[in-house]
Amino acid sequence: MRFFSLFILALFITPHKAYTQIDPDFSDLKKHVNTLASDEMEGRETGKKGEMMAAKYIISQFEAAGIAPKGDDNTYLQTFDVLAGRLYGKNNKLNIKNEKLTVEKDFYALEFSGNGTVKGKLEEVGYGIVAPEEDVNDYAKKKKLAGKILVIEVATPLKDNNPHSMVTQFTDLKYKAEIAEKKGAAAVIFINSGEGESPIPDYTKRVTPLSIPVVYAVDSKRIKKYLCKEAELAVELIKDERKGHNVIGWIDNDADETVIVGGHYDHLGYGTFGSLHTGKEPEIHNGADDNASGIAVMIELAERLKSNENAKAFNYMFIGFSGEEMGLLGSNYFVNNPTIPIKTINYMFNMDMVGRIKNRTLTVHGTGTSPSWGNLLVEAMPKAWALNVESHQSGIGPTDHTSFYLKDIPVLGFFSGTHSDYHTPGDDPETLNYYGMHQVQEFLYSLILASQPLGKLEFTKTKDSQDKGGRKKFNVTLGVMPNYGYSGKGMKIDGVSEGKTADKAGLKADDIIIKMGDTKVKDIYDYMDALGKFKPGEKTSVVVERNGEEVELDVAF
Repeated sequence: MRFFSLFILALFITPHKAYTQIDPDFSDLKKHVNTLASDEMEGRETGKKGEMMAAKYIISQFEAAGIAPKGDDNTYLQTFDVLAGRLYGKNNKLNIKNEKLTVEKDFYALEFSGNGTVKGKLEEVGYGIVAPEEDVNDYAKKKKLAGKILVIEVATPLKDNNPHSMVTQFTDLKYKAEIAEKKGAAAVIFINSGEGESPIPDYTKRVTPLSIPVVYAVDSKRIKKYLCKEAELAVELIKDERKGHNVIGWIDNDADETVIVGGHYDHLGYGTFGSLHTGKEPEIHNGADDNASGIAVMIELAERLKSNENAKAFNYMFIGFSGEEMGLLGSNYFVNNPTIPIKTINYMFNMDMVGRIKNRTLTVHGTGTSPSWGNLLVEAMPKAWALNVESHQSGIGPTDHTSFYLKDIPVLGFFSGTHSDYHTPGDDPETLNYYGMHQVQEFLYSLILASQPLGKLEFTKTKDSQDKGGRKKFNVTLGVMPNYGYSGKGMKIDGVSEGKTADKAGLKADDIIIKMGDTKVKDIYDYMDALGKFKPGEKTSVVVERNGEEVELDVAF
C-alpha cells in the first residue's frame, strides 16, 4: 500500500510544463495516477472527502494548463444531488422477552425495510411463498396474521430448489415481504435455517421502502424458540443524501462546435458497494485503472490541445464525471443540465479504464454512432505504434458515453480490457501500462485533428443488444436504458433501443414505468422482478407516466 506523503501536496500547485516534446518516462501520467489513486483519496467515493480532494487536484491541473472553468457560476464544479442509499438512524432494536438483540450483529435491516416501531407475536409462515402456478401457498393454513411479526425462511422449498423451477422467481425477499405486508403483518423477520443463502443488505440501492419493518436475524434457532411470544422491533433507516461534483474545463476557440473529452474520476471508496473483494473487512479501493487512468490521459490531452495552434477548429470541454459507479449519475446530470448549448456538442470521447493495454489492443465502443468513425479510426492511427482496435458499434454501455449517445450525440468509448483487479483493492498504480496510456492519448489527439475538416459529424442510432444492469438473467428484455439517478416512484426510462420491444410498443425516453402486467413498479427493482416473470412470445400491458398522464401500452416479447 502507498501513503499520500505531504510532498505530494505540491503536485496540486506545480505548474505543467509547456507541451514541447513527448515525456520519455511518462512522469506526468504517473504523477496524475499516483495522486488520484493514493490512499489519501480514500477511493474517491461520490460525495465523500476523497471525491472533493480528487476534484481539487483535477482543477489544479486545469488551472496550470490555462484551461478555463465551465461549471456552475464560473467555477470548475457542477454540483448535483446524490441519493446514495440509506443509513442506520438511532432507533433500531429487536427485543424478545428478556433478550435484547444488537443491530448489525444479531440482526440487520434489509434495504427495502420500512421505518417504525412495532410490537406483535412471532408467527412462522415457512418460506412465505405464494405461487399459484406451482400450487404452492405457505399462507393457506394461516389465519389472523394482522398485527403479527412474521418469521420467514430465506430459502425455497427443497423439492423445487433448482434454477429451472418457476418457484425461484417467487423467492425474492422483497416479494416475500410484500406478500406479508398485504396479509397485514406488522413486520417481517427473515431467518436462515440452513437451506438458503443469507442476505447481505445493500444500502446503496435507491429502492422504494415498504411500509413495515423488515429485518434478517442471524441466529434462526434464537428466533424460533420464541415463536408465539411477543417481540418489539424497531427500524430507522435514513436517506444518505450527498452532493456529487463534475469537474468541467473549457477551451474556447470561438468555434461553432465543441468536442467533449471525459471520464469518471469517482470510485468505490472502501468497497461498501460494487466491490468484488472477497475480504471481510472494508479496504480502500484506489481505482488506478478505474478510472484514474482515463483522467490522467484527459488532463494530458487537455494540455496538448490548449497549446496547439493547429487544433482550433473546435472548442474543447473536459469533464471529470462523478457518480459513475452509482449509475452514470454525473454524466446523466450534465446532459440534462449542460453548461453549453447541447446542440453545439459535436461528439464525445469517453475514457474508462485505459491503463491495462495488452498486446497493443484497445477496445473502442460506439463506432456505429457516426458513419465518419470508420475512416477516422483508420486514418488517425499513427503508423509507428499502431494499436489493434477492437470495435463495437453500440452506443450503449455501462459507462458515461451512454448518457451522450442517448441525446443523439456521436460517441466513442475507449477501454483497455478487464482484469482480475477490477473493483478490488488491487487496482493500484504500479499495475498500469503507462506506455499504453500514452498510446491512447496520442490516438485520441490524432482522431481529433483528423476530424477537424469534417465539421459536425452525422449521428446514427445503433442496435443495442441489452438493457444495462440487472440482478438476474432474464428470458426477455424490454430494450430500455433505466435512469439510475431517478429516485421517484416508478422506473424512469433514459433511452429506448431502436427496433427492440419497447420501441415497437411505443415507449419513449422520459416515460416512467409504473406497472407491468399485474406488478406495480415502484422502483427499478420492481421493474426487474416484473420482467423476470415473462417468456419470449408472451404479451402484457405496460402503464407509464408521460407528461403527467398515465398511458397504457401493449408489449409483445
